[in-house]
Amino acid sequence: MSLKNLYLKISRRTTTKDRAAALSLICLLLLPFHSYPQEKKRDNLFELENGLKVFLAEKHTLPLIHFVFAVNLGTKDESEEESGLVHILEHLILFRGTQFRSGDEISQDIRKHGAYFNAHTSRDLSFFEISLPSEYTNFALNNQKEILFNLKITQEELDEEKKVILEEISQVEDDPYKYATSLIYQNLFRGHPYQKPVFGKRDVIEAATVEQLEKFHHKYFIPNNCALTIVGDFDLEELAEKVKATFGDLKKEALPEHEFEKALPLKDTEEFQSEMDVNQAYLVIGLLGPDYNHDDQYGLDVLTEVLGSGVTPMLFARLQGRRELVHSAFMSYSALKYGGIFIIYITLDPKNISAAKREAIQFLKDTRQEDYSKDDFIGGEQFYRPDYLQSAQNQIKFKIHQSQEKGLAVAASATMFMLLNEIPERGSYLEHIEKTSSSDLRKIAGDYLAKNRYVILSILPKKEK
Repeated sequence: MSLKNLYLKISRRTTTKDRAAALSLICLLLLPFHSYPQEKKRDNLFELENGLKVFLAEKHTLPLIHFVFAVNLGTKDESEEESGLVHILEHLILFRGTQFRSGDEISQDIRKHGAYFNAHTSRDLSFFEISLPSEYTNFALNNQKEILFNLKITQEELDEEKKVILEEISQVEDDPYKYATSLIYQNLFRGHPYQKPVFGKRDVIEAATVEQLEKFHHKYFIPNNCALTIVGDFDLEELAEKVKATFGDLKKEALPEHEFEKALPLKDTEEFQSEMDVNQAYLVIGLLGPDYNHDDQYGLDVLTEVLGSGVTPMLFARLQGRRELVHSAFMSYSALKYGGIFIIYITLDPKNISAAKREAIQFLKDTRQEDYSKDDFIGGEQFYRPDYLQSAQNQIKFKIHQSQEKGLAVAASATMFMLLNEIPERGSYLEHIEKTSSSDLRKIAGDYLAKNRYVILSILPKKEK
């Protein structure tokens, strides 16, 4: 199977620092849907006998190689009594030792080879990535195998890492965007595994034991529960043999349970209010969207670009208007395995909260009747009407072409695809985008945005005592 039919999803459409902070918990990956071009490239998708899924894609523009290893393990797999264990494991694997090297030794080796090294926890998957000069391919293969499958946990290192994670939680609680995002997830996905925070619960983290983490690690870190993508400057056949030699001796185990129900929409709108040590107010509105394998994701991707994150976002224009109700307004859409989430972030003066809330909700309801394309008009009126649809389609194409130059992002998206995709032949993403019409946008808006099933959170500055 070539990458021609490997269509990848990543969601993040932000340019400002505030937007980046807002979406850091929503979207693990950094780019919109894209398919990787085949011209003058070779790729290979295969599966080892032990079940490890592997995708290799040659990219010779720079002498670099990018590895992304993903485990089908996210906060969805935690029980309430395990909330935070995935996050702890990510930290231990990235920063602590194995059966063969200490954490300091691993860190020194990483620096010596000029590598970028990181990991991420999400609700669906856990990601471990490394980028480095292609001459050090063997080091990267062996390093990733060792840290992922030969983890050694000591009580001292666990206690030290707990302090780091608890401090991270405090930082999330002090950041209005991250804090709001977490609350939106908790209330929008109430009763669903996605409800649990990615960073975990304080009491679970504080009580976590070495034995508990070792058992959790042994259950999920097995080759048939993982996928590996490598993108970069290498010979395809040679690297395929190296991958098989490196990971082929890992033992296949019984797969853990991964099937969950799809998230159900709320029955009605729910509103919450909180106070933080901030200088302005934040209004955040969340609602469910289509999941990773739903056809409506393409239209909602376009709609998100049109309404809240494109060149001329309709939401900001509506809320700013003559009354200048807001300072900023933008949207995000993220598709998860068992449900999607659509979030609006608004910053504003506290005195405008009520008016902006009413206007934003009315705007969402009006989206099912908007004219998004010049084709919605007749005659000469077409010449002076803005074509929001065409603009959004062009912006998405531009972002796709940008993303194709980022080997690590391509690797991350391909790895995610291998573990989340359920559609044998998805077709070209760009073809889906280009075929999206104004009437499609109105229908999708009516199905997802216009219904009165929102989670609305208002964050106000703390009152002086």
